[in-house]
Amino acid sequence: MSKLFIIPRDIGNFDDISLRAVNIIKECDFILCEDTRVEGIFLKRHNIEKKELFALNEFNERNKAHFAIERILKGENACLMTDAGTPSVSDPGYFLISQSVIAGIEIKSIPGPSSVITALVGSGFPTDAFTFYGFLPKKTKKRTEKFQEALSRVETGIFFESPYRIDKALEDLVSLAPEREIVVARELTKAHEEFVRGSAKSVLEAKWVRKGEMVLIIKGDKNAQ
Repeated sequence: MSKLFIIPRDIGNFDDISLRAVNIIKECDFILCEDTRVEGIFLKRHNIEKKELFALNEFNERNKAHFAIERILKGENACLMTDAGTPSVSDPGYFLISQSVIAGIEIKSIPGPSSVITALVGSGFPTDAFTFYGFLPKKTKKRTEKFQEALSRVETGIFFESPYRIDKALEDLVSLAPEREIVVARELTKAHEEFVRGSAKSVLEAKWVRKGEMVLIIKGDKNAQ
């Protein structure tokens, strides 16, 4: 039976992909990805011959999902990839995967890079329990509510944030819990990778470059019930 393979891409360093993933990509019939230009560079880097590439993003996922499912049901194998990290984790892919399950297609989820786990482990905070909240809301009120939820829990909280909004997010966090221990992990696996550690207040005031993809990790409240 033909399959849908979920292939995690590197999160910055092209070499962070498994041999198994590369071999699967070489054998697949077509690839669904966020940006065909980015994927083309990736394929060339790993000496993978040109494949049929189809853009799948938040705007066209429903149409492309039906298109892909039809081809898989006719006997082709497809790979689902993103520009970085694991598909459907704050990236397109959920609708395609869920509809493929309904259609009876076998799903093969290949393990690989994740900025969530990379940042969590590198933070030095407890890893036995954590909550991933995805991207922080853009509006202050909703962002504050998310922070209040994370600050009230015993487990580690993890958020994605844009470098253009990180200071505003940190200001909101400082207004709620200035001394709570946090880590901002940026540019993970890239040349300028950095873990900025300290209290929310000290991280906001520290001189570090506000550029690149960012993961904000908040230490849980050990006294929370």
